[in-house]
Amino acid sequence: GDVDFRQYYHLGDKTWFVCRQLFGVGMPYGNSYDMPFERSFFSGGSLGMRGWDYRKLGPGAYVPSSEEVNVERIGDIQLELNAELRFPIYNYFNGALFVDAGNIWNYHANELLPNGEFHFNSFYDQLAMDAGFGLRLDFKMIILRADLAMPIRYPYPDTNGRHWVLGNGIDLDDLHWVFNIGYPF
Repeated sequence: GDVDFRQYYHLGDKTWFVCRQLFGVGMPYGNSYDMPFERSFFSGGSLGMRGWDYRKLGPGAYVPSSEEVNVERIGDIQLELNAELRFPIYNYFNGALFVDAGNIWNYHANELLPNGEFHFNSFYDQLAMDAGFGLRLDFKMIILRADLAMPIRYPYPDTNGRHWVLGNGIDLDDLHWVFNIGYPF
């Protein structure tokens, strides 16, 4: 199951501050060691962690190798926190500033995804973060959305032992464009 809690704060004149907290846990049962793929949690993409491609974040502090570029990563536990300031720009154009934090984890250790299991005393150190700006075309019946996001904290340390991207310079390869219809939450 999962719990998705959202708060909307009206700041005046079509300006909103919106927050979402998402928590989910799935437990394999019977003689199963893993949850079915379609019931597993994932992170990354246009509806959550926008600084990562779809199903490309996690689990935990797992560090992908260069050969595992196309591996879809899934988990048994998900935690995600999102905040977005939505504001008008001009006529049909609206903007948004956002920050996302979260990750997925496995309940059991998996040798194919090392460091991907959930530990209560260290999960907070494996939270990823991204931030960005969005442009929305609001035609009342449909909203077209383009977000530009960048990871600002990785769930695993880099070669220098740092999680934070800030202070290391901005690499244009880290920028992610996300296009979708409707709001992310």
